[in-house]
Amino acid sequence: MITENGQPEKAESFAFLDIGCRRVSESYGKPDWDTWTNGDFVSLSHILFRQTHVRISPNTLKRIFGKIKTDARYYPQRATRDALAVYIGYSDWEHFVNTQKWTARQVEQLPDVLVREESPLLLSTPTNSPAHSSQQETKQTRRLLLLIGSSVLLAIILLLVYSQSASSESAQLVCRNPVGENPHSAVFQLKYLGSSAPSGTYSILFGDGKRERLTSHDSLATHYYERPGRYFAILQHDGANIDTSTVYLRTKGWTVTANMMHDTSRVYPINVARLFTGGRRSVGALEAAHAGVDTNRTFFMEFINSHPTQIDGDNFELTTHLKTSPDRAGVRCSQVGITVWGESSQHMFEVMRPGCAHWILLQNSDVQKSGQRDDLSFMGADLRQGGTLMLRVIDRQATIFINNRPVYRTRYKKPLHQIYGIKIRFAGVGTVDSFSLKDLKTGTLFDGGF
Repeated sequence: MITENGQPEKAESFAFLDIGCRRVSESYGKPDWDTWTNGDFVSLSHILFRQTHVRISPNTLKRIFGKIKTDARYYPQRATRDALAVYIGYSDWEHFVNTQKWTARQVEQLPDVLVREESPLLLSTPTNSPAHSSQQETKQTRRLLLLIGSSVLLAIILLLVYSQSASSESAQLVCRNPVGENPHSAVFQLKYLGSSAPSGTYSILFGDGKRERLTSHDSLATHYYERPGRYFAILQHDGANIDTSTVYLRTKGWTVTANMMHDTSRVYPINVARLFTGGRRSVGALEAAHAGVDTNRTFFMEFINSHPTQIDGDNFELTTHLKTSPDRAGVRCSQVGITVWGESSQHMFEVMRPGCAHWILLQNSDVQKSGQRDDLSFMGADLRQGGTLMLRVIDRQATIFINNRPVYRTRYKKPLHQIYGIKIRFAGVGTVDSFSLKDLKTGTLFDGGF
C-alpha cells in the first residue's frame, strides 16, 4: 500500500527495491554501486532508455541507489520500477516482486486447495446452516493462520537473501591496471569490506584457464596474460563466486597466436603481415613450426581482433565463411570456435565434426552448455571443405546458423552491452575466407571485416 506522500507503507517494499538495485548493478557489470561515478549513472540512463524506451534521468538513478541523500527514503514511481524490472529480465515490477514472493504465495494458495478437496456433501450444505457457518469460521481461521505463517516465511526469505548478499560482499576484486596490450601483467587487489578479513579460502580464476589460491591475509595478486582479448577474472570465497573484475588486452588489427594442447605454460605469437586485410586468409603449419609449435602434436591457432566498438552485443549479426583444418597429425575433430567479447560477458560457440559433440562448449552470456552434460549434436558439422557460420542476436535472443540453417536458439538475461572484440579459434590450420559483423539497429560495421 502507498501512502499519500507516495512512499510505500511496508518496509518490505524497500527490501525488494534493494534487491532490484543489486540485480541492476550486476547486469550493468559493476556490482558495487557505491563506487559508481557520474559517468556510470549517465551510461546506465542511456542503456535503460535504449532497452526499455523509458527515460530515467541520472539524478533519479542516483536517488534510487542512494547516491543523492534525501530526508525520506526515495521510492520511484511505477513506470520507473517497471523499467528497472524489464532491464533485469522481468516483464514488469510486479512480476519481479511476485517472483521473490513465490514460495510464500504457494503457502497462501493452500486454503483454496483444501476447499476443493472437501467432500461433495460438505460443499452442498445450505449456506444458512450452522454447519456452513462453522466451515466458514474454520476456513477464515485457517486463512488467517496461514497468512501469518506466510508473512513469517517471507521475512525469513528476505533475511536469507540479505545474509547471502552480505556474505557475498565480504571482499572485492579490483584490477589496478585492467587495460593493456599483449602481453600484460595485471595487478589484482583484494579489498575486504569488514573490519577484518573473513576466514576461509579465496581463489582467483583469471579467465584464461589458470587460477591461484589465496588466504585472507593476502591483499595482492599478479597474473601474466599472454593472449589478447577480454578476460573476466572471478574471485571465489570457499568455492562461491563473490566478485568479478575485467582485464582487457587490445590489438591493432588481426593477430594470430598458437598454443599446444596440454601445454599451458607457453603460447606462440606468429607474426604475419597484413593478415586478412591484405589477402592472407590463413597461416600455415610451416609458419607455426617456425614460431616454435610442435605441429606433430595437437595445436590451436587463434585469430583475434580486440578493440572497443560501437556495436551492441545484444543486437548484432556475425557472418563468416571459413574452412576447418584438413586431416593431419593431432587433428581429429577439425573444430572451430567463435567468441564475441562484450562489456560484461560473452558469446561463444564451437562447431566440430559429427561424433565429437562431447567436447563442444556453448555460451550466450548467462546461458552455458557443455557437450559433456548436454546433447549438442546439432552443433556437429564437417567444415573441412568450407561452410558458413552465423550468429544473430536480437534483444538478447541468440540464434546460431550453420550453412544458413538455424540449429540453436536461446534467450539470455545478462546483457553484453558494447562489443569489445572477436576470436576465431581453429584446431590445426584453418582458413577464414570472409568475416562481417554489424549492429542490427544502427548498421554500424566492425572495422575488421573483410
